Amino acid sequence: MMHTKFLIALIGLMLVGCATAPTPAPQPTAPSATLAPRALTEVTVVMGYIPNVQFAPFYVADQKGFFAEQGIKIKYSWGFEVDGVKLVGAGQADFAMLGGDQVLQAREKDIPLVYIANYYNAFPISIFGKKIGLPGFFGATYTGWRALLYEANLKESDVKVQDIGFAQIAALDQGLVDAAAGYANNEPVQLRLAGKKINVINVGEYSRLVGIGLVTNEKTAADKPQIVRAVVSALMRGIQEARDKPDDALEIVVKSLPEAGGQNLRVSQAVLRATAEFWKNPRLGFVDPAHWAASAKFMKDAGFIAKEIDVTKVFTNKFVP
Repeated sequence: MMHTKFLIALIGLMLVGCATAPTPAPQPTAPSATLAPRALTEVTVVMGYIPNVQFAPFYVADQKGFFAEQGIKIKYSWGFEVDGVKLVGAGQADFAMLGGDQVLQAREKDIPLVYIANYYNAFPISIFGKKIGLPGFFGATYTGWRALLYEANLKESDVKVQDIGFAQIAALDQGLVDAAAGYANNEPVQLRLAGKKINVINVGEYSRLVGIGLVTNEKTAADKPQIVRAVVSALMRGIQEARDKPDDALEIVVKSLPEAGGQNLRVSQAVLRATAEFWKNPRLGFVDPAHWAASAKFMKDAGFIAKEIDVTKVFTNKFVP
C-alpha cells in the first residue's frame, strides 16, 4: 500500500539535499546584433530565483540566437516567485516561471494567470528522513511535503516537522534534524559529490502536481499570441539543446555566468545533468490535463485553495510546438 511504502521510505532515510541558492551572478547576455537584423520585441520574464545553471535553456536560447530568430529579446527579472505572480498578474511583466500550485492559488484570487508551457515535467521537490526540517511552512518545499503526506494518507501531525529556515545543511550537520527538504536537482547532487550517502523521496514519483513552467496572463495570451508562441518556441529549442547536449550547454552558461565555472564547474555539471531529468518530456512544454485536475483536487483537499477552480482556464497547450 502507498501508506506503508511511504512510511518505510520515510523512516529509513537520514539525509537530504535542499535548494540553497548559489551566489548571484550576472544574467545571460543578449545575442549579437548579427543574429537579429530585424528589430526585436523586448519581453520581461520574472525568473523567481537567481541566475543559475538550472536555467541553461534560457542561456542557450539567448546565445544561439533562438529568441532573436523569433524576433524576441528577453529582459530577465530575478527575484522571488511571488514577484512573478504579482507582476504578471498586474500586466507589469510579460512572463514568469511558476509552479502549477502557484497558478492555482493565484486563480482563486482572481489573478488571471495562464500556464502556457511546461519547464519541469514533475514537481521538483524532494523530502527525506524521519524528523524533517523545512525552510518554512510556505512555498514549493512545503507544498511538496504536503503532497507526499496527501498521497500517503497521512496528517501533518503523523510526522515530526520543524521550521529550520534556509539553513538546512547546517541543521543537518548540527544534528538538529535527521533530514530536510528542497529541490531534487540542487543540494542532493552537491551532497553526493561531497561523498555523502543520501536517499531521496521525490515528490514527482508520488504526486502529479504540475511542475514549474512558463506563465503569462490572459490579456497577453489573447492579444499577443504571436509573441507568446515565439517565446515558447525558442525556449523549447533551448530546453532540447540543453537536454541533449549538456556539455555544450554548460560551456554556454559559464560564458554568461562565470561563477558556474572554475572550482564550481564539477557541481554545475552535476546539477545540470540532474536538472535535465526534468526535461524528459515526449512533447516538450506539454502538460497532461489530467495532471492539472489532480493538482487542483490536491490543492483544495489540502486547504491551499478554498474553492473549485476551472482548470481549463488555468492552462493551455496551444502555444506548445
